[in-house]
Amino acid sequence: MRIWHQGFVELDSLPAYVAALTSHVRAVAWPGVSVDLHGLAPGTYTPHRTAADIARDPSLVEIGLRQVVDNIRRAEREGYDAAAITIVQNIGLREARAAVDMPVASYGEAAMHVACMIGRRFSVVAFDRAIAEIVEREIAQLGLASRAAPVEVVDTDYDGVIDAFVRPDRLIDAFTKAARRAIDRGADAIIPGQTIMAEILWQQSVYRIGPAPIVDAVGVTIAMATLLATLRRGDD
Repeated sequence: MRIWHQGFVELDSLPAYVAALTSHVRAVAWPGVSVDLHGLAPGTYTPHRTAADIARDPSLVEIGLRQVVDNIRRAEREGYDAAAITIVQNIGLREARAAVDMPVASYGEAAMHVACMIGRRFSVVAFDRAIAEIVEREIAQLGLASRAAPVEVVDTDYDGVIDAFVRPDRLIDAFTKAARRAIDRGADAIIPGQTIMAEILWQQSVYRIGPAPIVDAVGVTIAMATLLATLRRGDD
């Protein structure tokens, strides 16, 4: 089985992230499942912006969304069995599902539903207030507002997250503080709010904050894409 991973970053600009993500998907993919990494085209936002910039700006997000959908169309043409969108805001999920017949899973949707299975209430812990507000709207659209504690924001920025691939301690400390605030507000499962931050936590074996498990959102997205593809085969 072949899964098309679709991210919202220019992978060529983040070699440390690509190396970490490659090892992660190999560790979580089911036997017989291969996962091929894809992102946005080089120059989509570099050198003057970041992926977070275009994700938070309604006038720019369409640039990335179109690429997500076009790439998933390409995946279907090339014979992939499913696609896994690793974007917590589920950018392009509904549009891609309307555009292709193959199964499409997404980070936000998969992680939130799994979080509901392992806890009574979850919280997304993000590093960008504007994206946090988008995530809150997405939670409501998925019908999960009653199962969600408020989104918490980590005291860092995009550059601080990228730096954490080399020096992770400050980010882990900031994430832990934000996650504890979420726990104090009723969360008993934590979802990292951005894939890059989630990857650093996973690589550093940060799987739990106090009593609350951290959902491996990349892992559950790949697993959900695999499950959907397996069920689809049963229908053929």
